[in-house]
Amino acid sequence: MRRLLPCLCLVLLCGGAALSQTPDYPKWDFTAAYTFNRLETPPPVTHRNLHGFTTAVGWNFRRWAAIEGDLTYTTKTVTGVRRSLFSYMVGPRFTKRYSNKAEPFVHALIGGGHLTGFGASTNGWTGKFGGGVDIVAGKHVAVRVFQIDYYRYHGHLPVILPKQRLDNLALTFGIRLF
Repeated sequence: MRRLLPCLCLVLLCGGAALSQTPDYPKWDFTAAYTFNRLETPPPVTHRNLHGFTTAVGWNFRRWAAIEGDLTYTTKTVTGVRRSLFSYMVGPRFTKRYSNKAEPFVHALIGGGHLTGFGASTNGWTGKFGGGVDIVAGKHVAVRVFQIDYYRYHGHLPVILPKQRLDNLALTFGIRLF
């Protein structure tokens, strides 16, 4: 019995250490990326290529699921008028983690936005629905090879403009730190 008690204590100590090990996925990640936004403008409807950045923070509460917060800003000067779209969104992200380091993901984000440069500044709601692929390049870094999103803005534009919904396409390339 005297020899069994130290062995039992050793097993309990090692069991606690095994439970305290980190999981095989990061708890948090941060993305910084370049964004190309193919913006549909208010009437007369045309498309403009806006350039900017996206930053995103993700909390991975499961190996395959996360809550993501996203800030995106894109802008362009057209005929002396600076046009820009800023959005802040949150939503779920689902990632498939393979052992070969490719991590495809999809996300559905919704939030608010601010549009300027079309006769008036306006606030509205935005949404990003899409996905992409990250390639793990090191212990704490991954390269966002591509991300493609349907990027919608629905605002309260001036009454003279009947179209309140702007349907856009956003392409994003960058890095993810975890």
